[in-house]
Formats: sequence, structure tokens, C-alpha cells
Amino acid sequence: MEGQEVIKRTHRIAALVGYSVFGAMVLYLVLVELIKTQMAPFRGLYPIDDVRTVMNLRYLFYGLSAASVLLARILQSILLRKKPGERPEDRLNKLHRTSLIMVIMSEMPALFGLALFLIRGLHQDFYILLGISVVVLFIFFPRRRAWEEWLAGQISGDAPGTGG
Repeated sequence: MEGQEVIKRTHRIAALVGYSVFGAMVLYLVLVELIKTQMAPFRGLYPIDDVRTVMNLRYLFYGLSAASVLLARILQSILLRKKPGERPEDRLNKLHRTSLIMVIMSEMPALFGLALFLIRGLHQDFYILLGISVVVLFIFFPRRRAWEEWLAGQISGDAPGTGG
């Protein structure tokens, strides 16, 4: 039973980090709403008047968001490759480390959206990218049952925490 307790404690830490990242996203939302209402009309800290530059900036941040999500998925596959002869503790540490990386990377689109808002006041883009971050966090959020199955070797895939 000691092994199950270690898994439970390790998972709890990863889940707390996930909840903290979600809390940070809520904080970004509150920050954006406060700035929007207190500094209305908020046109950004660096108002750019050239429409083409604004569009290029939007494409850049949306592209970075998409790349961060794809990179997270690729990294998950690479980091969770099982090696013959791995000890259970090593596999648990690998799973924990990978879960933390995935949860933190899920925040990237929200940060890019926050940057767009602060640079140019693009609140709709912030909301879109924040929504993407919430969905990605839900996908990568560490799920204990999936952890236990992966650690037991029942899952042949490489995506514990994504619901199985």
C-alpha cells in the first residue's frame, strides 16, 4: 500500500499545480476586466495604428499558441517513453515531471493572449486564447486513474492524464 500512497501524494502535487495554473488564468481574466473598465477605452500600452502590423502581431501570437500546444503534445510523447528495466520510482518521477511540464505549457496561449491585450488592447483575442488554454489544461490535467494505469503498464499509449 505504500506505493499507492506515494502515487497519491505525487499526483496531488501535480493536480495542485494544475489548479494553480487555472487560478492564474482566472487572475489574468480579472486583470483584463479591471484594465478594460478602469482605463476605458483601453487601446494597449503600445498603441499600434498600422492595421497590417496589428494583423501580423495577431498571426504571430496565434501561431505561437498553436506551436506551443503541438510542442506540448510532442514533448509528452517523447518524455513518457517507457524504457526497459525502469524502476517504478523512475517511472513515477518521469510521469510527475511530464505532467508538470504539460500543465505549465497549457498556460502559454493565455499568456500570448494577455500579451496581445497589453500591447494593443485586443480583448477578444485574449478571450479566445484564454479559452484555448482552459481546454488544453483540461486535456493535459493529471488524472489519477490514468496515472495508475500507465504506471501499471496497462496503457500502451503515452498520454496519461488525458483521460486514458
